[in-house]
Amino acid sequence: METLIAFFIALLITFFFVRRYVKQLAAAQQPVANAGGAVAVGAPMSLRPCPRCSKSIPKSSTFCPLCGAALSIWNIHVAAVQKEGANTGEKGKPKPVINATLCVGCHSCVDVCPETGTLAMVNGKAILSDPDKCTGHAKCVEVCPTQAIVLTFGDALQTVRVPNVKENFETNVPGVFIVGELGGMGLIKTAINEGKLVMDHLRERLKQDKAGQAPSTAATQAPSAAAGHAPSTPASQTPSTAAAPDPDTYDVVIVGAGPAGLSASLTAQQYELRYLTLEAGELASTIRQYPRQKFLMAEPVEIPLYGSLYVADGTKETLLTVWETIISNTGVKVRTNEGVQRVQKNGTGYFVETPKGRYHTRFVVMAMGRRGTPRRLGAPGEDLAKVAYRLIEADTYEDQDLLVVGGGDSSIEAALALSRSGKNRVTLCYRGDDFKRARERNQQNLEAAEKEKKLQVFRNTNVAEIREDSVTLDCKGTPKKLPNHFVFVLIGGESPDEFLRKIGIEIVEKAITAPATTDFSKV
Repeated sequence: METLIAFFIALLITFFFVRRYVKQLAAAQQPVANAGGAVAVGAPMSLRPCPRCSKSIPKSSTFCPLCGAALSIWNIHVAAVQKEGANTGEKGKPKPVINATLCVGCHSCVDVCPETGTLAMVNGKAILSDPDKCTGHAKCVEVCPTQAIVLTFGDALQTVRVPNVKENFETNVPGVFIVGELGGMGLIKTAINEGKLVMDHLRERLKQDKAGQAPSTAATQAPSAAAGHAPSTPASQTPSTAAAPDPDTYDVVIVGAGPAGLSASLTAQQYELRYLTLEAGELASTIRQYPRQKFLMAEPVEIPLYGSLYVADGTKETLLTVWETIISNTGVKVRTNEGVQRVQKNGTGYFVETPKGRYHTRFVVMAMGRRGTPRRLGAPGEDLAKVAYRLIEADTYEDQDLLVVGGGDSSIEAALALSRSGKNRVTLCYRGDDFKRARERNQQNLEAAEKEKKLQVFRNTNVAEIREDSVTLDCKGTPKKLPNHFVFVLIGGESPDEFLRKIGIEIVEKAITAPATTDFSKV
């Protein structure tokens, strides 16, 4: 009994302080009003509409107090588009801004900077440790293999080239939406949230489109299989409330089944929309490109129809297993190995063409990865989990046998980064006889590392076979077997930008600035 009483007392005390804190926080974000209800002149409050619920909220808010949306999701969408070649008029010396998502920890920027101490490596990522020492040489920008560093002036924290997307995720092409990594936000949690948010918006749009239209019997049927359409779905599985006016039209076609695409598909199913999800490769192709090393998802995220997803300290395989479990438990439908070749405007909707069919839809949601489709080797064993198409953190590899394939800057930088500690046994394999297309500095660094035997280089060599514990190289017709833990295939890829331009979507440059924040020291 005493324990129970103590528990309730502690609960009441906690509730009292939390309630007091929330009231003070709300007061700090509210404009001061006079007795007549007008805002006081001495305390102006700048407001903006919430991108999700459209209610007015303080510009300094980090989340909407009404709908709970995290406003950081729209940082890129609300950023001003920079006119190409325009002079911003910013004065002063430029400063480097490092995108930690793209930084692979190769150390090149730190090595090349002539002002010692300006840049440093912390937890496998480059940081601007002493801004005052930076003189704007821009050498760090030149050597970065992943374009993770940009020079900015004034309040701009980062300049990015992204598709032109509005706050509701609609592009400059009406009816075509972009979510996830393709829109510039690479975090898994953000991509999942965007997939749900875009479906929230489309459900409302579809309600407005169907307002005043009586549902017909034909409208309750799924698109027919004729002319390449999907096989029909029984009317009992497609309620009339979710039907499109045209029996051969989907409400939405979702392109890509990564974190954003799968979240959008699950939400569409939850809302009983008529959707079709197309994936060019296997499920979660973007995740399959990750290295087979541990990653951190610091916060849980809500998956529609599934619940909370929380991977505190897992691997690529763990997340893929979760993805497969979600698909199995929810019954969401995804057509794999069916890439989209063309999106063509037709009346109030679009035709989406693939090698297997032509589908008509009211809306299109593009949820492909930003990096596009990586080029593959075509070697036996390439589908093994140990094969990756990008290097995220070089410092996480220790006492490993590693193979890097490629002859450009990315592959050389990756090989140098993996060999820097001296704890790995690194091999760089290239089908050409020289590395002339790489930057001169990278060629020099590679030559020095090879002479110091920090790594070995095989020229005029192809990958013949990949096995779980080894790789076999074809060195001018002579097979050579090497022990191996991981393979990094860095031979380029096909960017989605050209595909987007064919649809009519603009690729623009945006300057991301630091948002205003609430001074919590006064709360």
